[in-house]
Amino acid sequence: MAKVERNNRRPTRHRSPNLLHLPDTKPLRVVVAGEVILDRYVWGEVERISPEAPIPVLRAHHREEKPGNAGFVMANLRALGARPAAFSVVGDDHGGRMLRAMFRDLEIDTRGLIVDPDRPTIIKERMLGSVQSAKRATQQLLRVDDEDSSALAPQRQDELAGRLDRVLERADGVLVSDINKGVLSAQLLRQLIEGANRHRIPIVIDPRLSTDYSIYRGATAITPNRYETETATGMKLTDRDAWRRAADSLVRKLRLRACLVTLDRDGMYLAESRGRGSFISTSPREVYDVTGAGDVVLAVFGLLTIAGLGFASAAALANIAAGLEVGRLGTEIISRDDLARALAPAHASIERKIVSVEELQALLEPKRRTGQQIVFTNGCFDLLHAGHLQLLSFARAQGDVLVVGINSDRTVHMIKGEQRPIYPAAERARLLAAMEMVDHVVVFDEPRAEHIVRELRPDVLVKGADWRGQTVDGQEFVESSGGQVLLAPLLEGYSTTATIKRLREEAAAAVSLPAPGGEPQRRQPKRPKV
Repeated sequence: MAKVERNNRRPTRHRSPNLLHLPDTKPLRVVVAGEVILDRYVWGEVERISPEAPIPVLRAHHREEKPGNAGFVMANLRALGARPAAFSVVGDDHGGRMLRAMFRDLEIDTRGLIVDPDRPTIIKERMLGSVQSAKRATQQLLRVDDEDSSALAPQRQDELAGRLDRVLERADGVLVSDINKGVLSAQLLRQLIEGANRHRIPIVIDPRLSTDYSIYRGATAITPNRYETETATGMKLTDRDAWRRAADSLVRKLRLRACLVTLDRDGMYLAESRGRGSFISTSPREVYDVTGAGDVVLAVFGLLTIAGLGFASAAALANIAAGLEVGRLGTEIISRDDLARALAPAHASIERKIVSVEELQALLEPKRRTGQQIVFTNGCFDLLHAGHLQLLSFARAQGDVLVVGINSDRTVHMIKGEQRPIYPAAERARLLAAMEMVDHVVVFDEPRAEHIVRELRPDVLVKGADWRGQTVDGQEFVESSGGQVLLAPLLEGYSTTATIKRLREEAAAAVSLPAPGGEPQRRQPKRPKV
């Protein structure tokens, strides 16, 4: 539960995240100002140290490009249902053309995006390696920045400023991602803030590292991190009282309506102009990578502020989104569906595990990027018994994420006969999802699992030892991709088919011949062996 404590003016209790909800909003038009960069990722494996120097050798197997910083904020806004508009600069080069193509694909308005032939597009290239042959412990090994952080030439500043009124005229709000790489001068920031105030729309800023925050005076809210806040205020943020004093100081001096200080492992502290203060704690979770967390906070907190949600609720939702982001490797978009799943009440956790193939593919991809091993097993799972538990326990021990595929009712009928299944697929899926060892359940409508194995691309495929000497569905595909197929030991005497047969025989024999009095005598069924 995200605890929120007020300052000493009037302590109150805040709602838990489970009582929060993601409001339905119209597709808000949001201007995003700041440096757009091209994030490039090189994924690979580290198997040895270079003989030329004491450095790891990365054997690359995958490359990808994504929009970063202000571009990543826009991509997140799009996934949250907003209509972003860019207010930035790219170079007349391959990186700039890639970014513009990405923005077109995302339907981002680029009327406020200018091309500077004298300035290269900023590129951040990250090398990520798995240091074990099992593809675990993936981490950043190196980042290479290609950038020109000097101020824009006066001609380009004037050209960019000249497009401001055009992008603001239909906007519902403005978000600013300021990483101080030359695009946002103090003068342009002043024009942005005054323009937003003139149009009476909110402007929320993720500020740069600087001792002078007067450049943000008059903004609606800012979202500095711990170090940025310490630098701007000269205060050490060592405890809750220091968080409050620093955030209140920025609100007062900059005439803000709110200041949301992100405190990494400690959560967030929100100060508001009306004297209210809120502390939002983090939920314990494994942190893979903090890349992009600040951008996600800006996107979620900023969008919900523009939508009219209260600052405290917007901050609590942004805190949840940031927690999802740090659990992923690299910059990963946090969608509205991601937030909705995170906000679902605890009793809905079972249903959240039951997903379609398409949903499952999207859920597994970020797990793969963090080096997690995906394990898949499948079957009818009509009547769960101890043998199933042994199979599932064995499968779960082979990796980090266990996906269980179950045959649809139609295909169980094809495989097992007319009187099967005993339980419909929805009930079978819920029973499996209720098991802690199972991470995801997917129903597939084919007698064989070959197709779904190819769709999900597991690292480990598990079947029971009764498949020994046979080719498991998907085996050739998994092994050709570098994965492995394992056979789980069977628990003797347990079989769904045998159990159903025994129950039917006992039911048929439960009524014996008529007793001397003429009435049939019901025989007590045998107790199952424990």
